Amino acid sequence: MKKIKYFSFILISALLASCATKELRVAEYRVSADTPDPTKAPDEYYVLGPGDSLNIQLWREPTLSGAVKVRPDGFITLPLVNEVQVTGLTTAELRKQLESKFKEFVRDPIAIVRVEGIASSEVFLVGQVTKPGAYLLTGNDTVLQLITRAGGPTIFAQRRDIKTVRRTGDKVTEYVSDYDAIVAGDLKQDIILRPGDRIIVP
Repeated sequence: MKKIKYFSFILISALLASCATKELRVAEYRVSADTPDPTKAPDEYYVLGPGDSLNIQLWREPTLSGAVKVRPDGFITLPLVNEVQVTGLTTAELRKQLESKFKEFVRDPIAIVRVEGIASSEVFLVGQVTKPGAYLLTGNDTVLQLITRAGGPTIFAQRRDIKTVRRTGDKVTEYVSDYDAIVAGDLKQDIILRPGDRIIVP
């Protein structure tokens, strides 16, 4: 009888351990420095893309300033300089390019580029969710918000091992989150997403 109770205790303990939530796990590794990074621009500024809304101000030139939207072909239209290709440029690169273009018309032009609406920041959700695919970030989106937008995990999902893969230069960081722990209130596991992140729900 004692042996039965003992084995029952061991079995219950094992079941409880398997149901317990896990803490956030983080792993980092490096790739070759010359490996192309599709998610990062050469500097630390935001990279412009189609659909982004910009506010371009030329100092002391209100008639040359205003809001513009990046067209699907990657161009914006501005007074005097007309068509300007902006897709793939950082905000700093665009500012320098505009100052160069406006020199022909304005003495010592100073441009300010503000991003007022982001439509080109994608993350990629794959695996056991209802609607996997590419999703646009709408702000400080988190893993939980993204999975919710995708209809939630399927019944086959390994909810305790949701992986967020992020590349910064030659460094790749993997965050492994427990979905149930996030739902239970462990917000430190609810990673804030960045453009280019890959979220894998096994």
